[in-house]
This record gives sequence, C-alpha cells and structure tokens, in this order.
Amino acid sequence: MTKSHSLSVLLLAILFMGASAQDVADLNQRAKQALENGQAADAVLYLESAAALKPDDSVLARNLGYAYFKRGQAHYDAFAWDAALGDYRRAIVKVPDEVGYRLHLASLALRLYRLDEALSASRSAVKADPENALAHQLLGDTLNLLDELPQAQVAYRKAQELGDDELAARAAKALARTGRQYAVEKDYRTDVTSTFVIRHPGDTEFLELAELLDRARAEVCNTFDEFPRNKAIVVLYPPEAFRAVTGAHDWVGGLFDRKIRLPVADPKLDGERIEASFRHEYTHLIMSELSPRCPVYLNEGLAQLAEYGRGQGISRLVEYMEKSGIARQDLPRIEDLPESFLELGDSGQVHLGYLLSFAFVDHVVSQHGMGAAIRWVRALEGQSPAEAYQKAIGRTLQHEETLFRELVRTARG
Repeated sequence: MTKSHSLSVLLLAILFMGASAQDVADLNQRAKQALENGQAADAVLYLESAAALKPDDSVLARNLGYAYFKRGQAHYDAFAWDAALGDYRRAIVKVPDEVGYRLHLASLALRLYRLDEALSASRSAVKADPENALAHQLLGDTLNLLDELPQAQVAYRKAQELGDDELAARAAKALARTGRQYAVEKDYRTDVTSTFVIRHPGDTEFLELAELLDRARAEVCNTFDEFPRNKAIVVLYPPEAFRAVTGAHDWVGGLFDRKIRLPVADPKLDGERIEASFRHEYTHLIMSELSPRCPVYLNEGLAQLAEYGRGQGISRLVEYMEKSGIARQDLPRIEDLPESFLELGDSGQVHLGYLLSFAFVDHVVSQHGMGAAIRWVRALEGQSPAEAYQKAIGRTLQHEETLFRELVRTARG
C-alpha cells in the first residue's frame, strides 16, 4: 500500500467522524473485502476507523482483532518478526478469549528466545483452554529452555495425552529427551555469572571453567561485533553423560539446542578444546538471534571460523578431499547442501559438508570482510540466501561460488 493510499484511508476515517451506523457498516464491509483480497493492512485501517466511531461494539473489536492477526501473519511470512509480535499482541488485547492468537505469540516469542513472553503467552493459553495440546507443548518447550525440567515434563505428558498422532509423537520425543536431561542434571550445581547460567556436576575443576568460557565469549562477540542480550545457559557434562543426554556421536564436540552443551573430559587438561568447542556453539547462539532462518552452510561456516580462525578453510577442504579420493570437480555446490547435515547419508558426507561450509564462508570473509558476512546474515529476514547475498555484498552468490570453486580447483594439495 502506498503512503498516499494510507493517508486517504485515514482522511476517510476523519470524514466519518460523527457518521451514521450505515457508515460504520460500510467501513466494516470495506475491511471484509480487503481481508478477502489479502490486504490485511488496509483492513486494519478501516476497522480502526470504524471502532473509533463505535468503540463499544464487540463485533467490531473481534473483527479488528482478526485483522491485526492477519496483518501479523503477513509480517511473519515476510520474516518481520517484531512487527508480527506487535500485531499478535494487539489481536489478544481485542479478543482475549481467542487462544489461537496466544499460541502464535508464544510460538514466535519462543523461536526468538524471548522466554518471558513465551512463558506468559503459553501459560495463559493453557489456562484459557486446558485441553489444548499445542499450548501444553509450547509451555513444555519454554520451561525446558528456562531449565525447569520437571515442570516441562508435566507439560509434555499433557501434550502427549491430548495431541493428535503427530503432536503426541513430538511430545513423547521431547518428554524422553527432557527425562534423560533431568536424570543426569537433577543434582547438578548452577552458577550464575554476568553472562552465563552454568550447570555442572559441582566438581571444583568445573568452577574454574567459567573464566575460560567468558574469555571465549568475548572473542566470539568481538569477532562478529555482536553481543547477545540474554545470558547463555551452558551445561557441562562428563563425556559419558553428554552422550547419554544428547545421543550424539563420539566425534561431536558440543551441541547447541538453545542451550550450549559441552562434554568435558578433564577440565584442567582439556581447556583448549573446550574453549574452541564453546566458540563454535556460542556462534550458533548469536546466529539464532540474528536470523532464525540462517542456512546451515552459513551457520556452520561462521561457527567453524570462530572455532579454528580465518584463512584455513580451503586448505582444510582440499586436504580432506585428497585423502578421501574426492575429485575437485565433484565438490557439491553450496546451495545444494541440505537444510540439516543430519540428512546426509554418512559421516564422510557430513564431514565434507562441514568443511565445504567452512571453506566457502572463510572465502567470503577473506574477500569482503566479516562485516559483509554479518550483513548477509541480517539480510536473510524476508529474502532467500541468494537475494540476501546480493543485497549485502553487491555480488551474486552464484558468481561468488564460481570464484570459490576455481580457487579450490587450483589450490595446492
């Protein structure tokens, strides 16, 4: 909608001040037509004008709440998260008994790691509709991230009991995972610093890691010039406990699932590896805040850049390809990598996916600087990776990959 169109709608509302009931009905009808045409923003303006003329009309209030919600959905589809949250909140104010609006608010707030709002919205949804399985699932997910594991288990059990087959299976999986976590972590000590909530077995050696983690955090934040607002939850496990909780392979050095989970064999002797793994996982935390839809190759590439440092990507990739007998012309294309490396068939493909991601992102940073790479991440809101790349860097992603592949082809083994 153009600026002049917006002004014309507002002027129309002014002309209708003191107008008849028929005029209010006309505004309501225009809003209905706008919604049918997918023009939720216009519908909001019509209904706000009508509600100003007849502020106590409950039907207009419900219609305006629905228009806010539909405009919020349009913002959501465009990855304009804050605008979507604002409209979901407005919809709830107008229609407090509509549980669906609360569920959308809880789901998006949870995705954006705004846990206080997610908790409030999911709890109010459960209170309003105790038989709503999704409300219980969202409440469980939020409580899990808040480290309230027993309460999360209660919510997951309820979601499993009330949900359809798909949601019940999801709840059962979350319940089992949370049960494994609680079985290991129930007696863990919690230490809170200015930047972390650290959970660990309580041994003296684990306490000494707080300084190491804080140093690593500062390095990552300075590398990307990004400083997360929320304290990170870090859970430190003996290796066997880490495997029991996460089910991860032996080669996995850490995990980020909104909490940073790290295996620690010997806190005194293993500091360098712990610090490198933490830099990797903390990068994922930063990227999850900057862009929830960051593609895996960009996310993992930046994480490895923080873990290993710059200037090593192509050499590491070429070394692995030669050892594995992979011809350079057979290197997968960046945009053909799956949404999750878990989709890859074997550990060799997973390793190649990680190295390719590292090499390409390292190349981008060496060519254009870290600031350009972060602009690319930020530009992903509402755009494809290729569109975001061109907007952020001024070069097509296809052209960049062509240059990168030529560098790989000619690199020394």
